[in-house]
Amino acid sequence: MTDNRKVAIFWDYENCSPPRKSQASAIVNGIRRIADVFGSVTTFKAYLDMSKQSSRKGAVAFRSELQFFEVSIIDCPHNGRKDVVDKRILADMLVFAIDHHSPATVILISGDRDYACTMSALRLKQYHVILVAPPNIHPSL
Repeated sequence: MTDNRKVAIFWDYENCSPPRKSQASAIVNGIRRIADVFGSVTTFKAYLDMSKQSSRKGAVAFRSELQFFEVSIIDCPHNGRKDVVDKRILADMLVFAIDHHSPATVILISGDRDYACTMSALRLKQYHVILVAPPNIHPSL
């Protein structure tokens, strides 16, 4: 793309994690290919509670590989609270929108309907919003 449109990718890894045998390089490259159509990626973050993640060798290696490919792993410890990941993603989406006026693109990887209102608000402000979600998501998304 020849213009300077900015793209942010927010991945709700906790609710939309990849299959066990997945390779981080293939997933990240696939997401970046989609994002590159809309501009240059300035933010690529994956959100999860590290204490709840599997410590099996493959899961740890996958997360390490994500960081190698410049995906920021955002640890969101729950400490008995609900919706910690959701709130952090919503806050980061807001910061991106403040820092990068439209036209800009937000890519959300999630199947959680808690993001529907924010996604709608960003669209009303002329942001390009793309949802990457598993099958059978809620119609509000």
